[in-house]
Amino acid sequence: MMSFSIGIVGLPNVGKSTLFNALTGGEAHCSHFPFCTIDPNKAIVPVPDVTLEAIARYITTKKTTPTTLEVIDIAGLIEGSHKGEGLGNQFLSHVQKVDAIAHVVRLFADTHVSHVGEVDPVRDVEIVEMELRLKDLEILSKRRASIEKKAKSGDKELRKEGDTLSLLEKKISENIRISLDVLSEKERKIARNMGLISLKPTMIIANVGAESLKRAHETFAKLKAYVDTRGLMMLGISAKIEEEIVTLDTDERKAFLDEYGIKQGSLERLILAGYTLLDLITFYTFNENELRAWTLRKGSSVLDAAHTVHTDMAKGFIKAEVVQAAVFLEHKSMKDVKEKGLMNLEGKEYRVTDGDIVFIHFT
Repeated sequence: MMSFSIGIVGLPNVGKSTLFNALTGGEAHCSHFPFCTIDPNKAIVPVPDVTLEAIARYITTKKTTPTTLEVIDIAGLIEGSHKGEGLGNQFLSHVQKVDAIAHVVRLFADTHVSHVGEVDPVRDVEIVEMELRLKDLEILSKRRASIEKKAKSGDKELRKEGDTLSLLEKKISENIRISLDVLSEKERKIARNMGLISLKPTMIIANVGAESLKRAHETFAKLKAYVDTRGLMMLGISAKIEEEIVTLDTDERKAFLDEYGIKQGSLERLILAGYTLLDLITFYTFNENELRAWTLRKGSSVLDAAHTVHTDMAKGFIKAEVVQAAVFLEHKSMKDVKEKGLMNLEGKEYRVTDGDIVFIHFT
């Protein structure tokens, strides 16, 4: 894959569009009332990559292209969204298309911004998770009913699929957070093909007020304890603060972040979390025309990497020359790397590792 996508979801007025603006430098309309975002805002942002920048300093090429992250700001969900409440069906269909979910939960206090009752992050997480599960159960139920009718003809494969759908329904209805890793290969395939939402890799974004960045926050600790029981990753971010500094130059932005004790901006943190959730790595290719970073699933073969770059490379694959970026940067010359025997020759079964520079030979 050249890029990956993250959908920002949550209840209305929790700061989704504010976070979107902080991540992308965009100008998504932010309102203090629900449903100000009807169509999802989309932006493709380059993934900051110090290794890519370092490689570029020691080679001659016409352009440098980073890998990218697609960020999608999806309108607020409410109780009943799975039944179409609050344009719920439209919103949920957008969630089905993303690779991972960033679930924004409100912790900040602001009397000028409406909310669904009192600010209660644990309750809010449960509302959204329930809506996603109910939508998945609806999808599975409809598919199973359709299959059961066709399976009466004696089709054994359809019967097996029906049994698998029933198992998935049972697991999702038990209100236990399910990771795709614990599913069988058949269940994973069905989950992906049907766009099941509650099984997507998910991180919780605790959207805190500026005052909570400098001192302990009881509500944050309570949410963290709950999220840990669900086996989810959680990031604490003040979307409002980050939105305000997104247009500052690098030095000013760093000074602002330092003032609040923030080591990394929201974009960098979200990208790192996304890579962890989706089990991704980065590899590099270059020639005289372009130096490029690519995103790949961890454990993928060099043949998969070739297919990511161009299908013709995979079809005509002969061999690959591979060197770690760290080794190249130590010697600062590909000629030096080859003369010292540090370039490895690999076949199509080679598993690409994070930071590999790959040269693919093909017919």
